[in-house]
Amino acid sequence: MKAMVSIFMAALAVRLLAFWLMPEPHLPYNAVFAYLRGARLLLEGQGFSDGSFPVYTPPFYSMCIAMVTFLFGGDGIGGIKLLQIAMDSFTAVVIYLLIRDAFDRPTGYLSATIWTLYPFAIYPTLYVGPETLFTFLVALWVLLTVHAMSNDKWQYHCGAGIVLGLATLTRGVTQFLPLLLPFLLFAYRKQGHQWLRGYLLTLTCFLLVISPWGARNYVVLHEIIPVGVNNTVILWGSSEPLLTIDTREKELPHLLAEAKAKGIIPLPEDRGPAERESFWAKVAIQNYRDRLRTDPFSLVTFMSQKFFRLWYSTESGNNHGITLGVNMLIYIPAIVGVVAAWRRNKSLTVLLLWLIGYFVLLHWLTLPLFRYMVPVMPYVIGFAAFGLLFIVEQKWPQMHRHLQSIDLLQKSQSKVP
Repeated sequence: MKAMVSIFMAALAVRLLAFWLMPEPHLPYNAVFAYLRGARLLLEGQGFSDGSFPVYTPPFYSMCIAMVTFLFGGDGIGGIKLLQIAMDSFTAVVIYLLIRDAFDRPTGYLSATIWTLYPFAIYPTLYVGPETLFTFLVALWVLLTVHAMSNDKWQYHCGAGIVLGLATLTRGVTQFLPLLLPFLLFAYRKQGHQWLRGYLLTLTCFLLVISPWGARNYVVLHEIIPVGVNNTVILWGSSEPLLTIDTREKELPHLLAEAKAKGIIPLPEDRGPAERESFWAKVAIQNYRDRLRTDPFSLVTFMSQKFFRLWYSTESGNNHGITLGVNMLIYIPAIVGVVAAWRRNKSLTVLLLWLIGYFVLLHWLTLPLFRYMVPVMPYVIGFAAFGLLFIVEQKWPQMHRHLQSIDLLQKSQSKVP
């Protein structure tokens, strides 16, 4: 308990200091149009019955802004940032618990320490955006899933389903995880069909959380929208000029003109959002078809470029070097950590790699931005911490034995009543 309190307080102090020292980040379009506007509709009593409530992003983050505004007043911006600072401090604690269980206590400490000081964990707490809340919910879901696989208690399975549902209502990227989860639970099964019972409990609780929002969309908008509609990310990731905002603004008029010439015409505004969003997906698919027909080899190089951009790129096109430089200090030891963990048969390596791979695949196929990868950086950092300690073990075995002796001492003290 002392370790968790210390980790939380350290992370909280660093984030509050950043909140005090750093200049106010600007409010991007998503923050103004989706999150703050959605919260305002809720506070003004129109709420989800208003057909203009944004559906290209899920509603839970707007609900959190509305909650802190209702409780503490103001415009909700300062309140949501303070909530994010507290949430991300809890994320550091969850990382410690998860990585401790996956590897050992020193690796858990080191992982939590890196996250506490990690600039790309600190900065999202200071702007209006769902990354911090989403990262916390995903980390909590992973921790509950690990306990569910180990103990097979219904409380953990139900808790995992509820938290995964809230994560999906924060950012829709996790909506496909329940489709893949059975394979993971089956691989970890202990006996009989217990894994199937646990999966059904998780799935039921997940559906109970997200289904009211899908029902609302059907009743109010008369369309089937389980989570959200945002096919523009598919379009933005379909060619080089669309990857960044500045070049996108220049390229989009030409792209729309070409699409119209090929018979791909946007639907009028009186049609539902899901129908209108299908236009962007069609234009994106046409982009890929044209490239495959005219220059198939360029599609290979473009997809390779998209894969690498996942690990450093920004939508503005700025600060790529800084982002990559900072993260290379994590990526290199993380590769060592993955190899070392695999060789030592660390069973949770599969779970963490599975989750990282899921995020990589979805954002590689859509829009490759580093901020989309931040929610899985806790697990990359976990591998990096394990890799660093593995290097210490190989190069400085006496220091490593000292760390292990501290771990054993703390374990023995924790067992004393």
